[in-house]
Amino acid sequence: MKTQRTKDLEKLLAKKFNDRNDFYVFECTYGWYGKEIVDCIMYNCQREVHCFEIKQSLQDFHSKNKLSFFGNKNYFVMPYELYEKVKEELNDNFLGIGVLVPIKTPKYGEKEYIYDVYDQLLCIRQARRQELKADKEVILSSMLRSMQRDRISCVKG
Repeated sequence: MKTQRTKDLEKLLAKKFNDRNDFYVFECTYGWYGKEIVDCIMYNCQREVHCFEIKQSLQDFHSKNKLSFFGNKNYFVMPYELYEKVKEELNDNFLGIGVLVPIKTPKYGEKEYIYDVYDQLLCIRQARRQELKADKEVILSSMLRSMQRDRISCVKG
C-alpha cells in the first residue's frame, strides 16, 4: 500500500517528464520472471534509460528492498529532510546517483526555495551518465509489459 507522500512524489515525477519525448512507467518489474521492481523507469528519445527509486522515509531508505539502478542515469526521489539525514550515506555508497527533491516554486523576487511543499521536483544532485547494467531489449519489453498492465487495469476498473 502506497503512502500519500509516495503518491505525491510519483505525481511530481510524472509532471517532470516530457509527454512527447519521455516514455515512463511506475512499478516496472524487470525481466519476464523478475522479482526486481523499479519504482519508475523512463526511456527517452536520446535512447537513454533513467531509473528512479522513490524513498519517503528513513525506514523506507534503509529497507531490504533492492535498489534497481541499472539505467544510464539513476535517481533517488525523496523529501528534502530525508536527503539531509542520508546525505553522507549517499556520498559513501551511491556515487553517481542523482537526487530529486520536492520544492515550492519561488515567486518572482523570492530568492529561496521552500522544500517539501509539493509543487515540482528539483535536482539537487546530478546523476552521472553510465553504461546500462542491464539488457536494453529486456528493459524495453519489461516497460511495455508494465504499461500494458496499467492500460488493462484502467479499462477494467
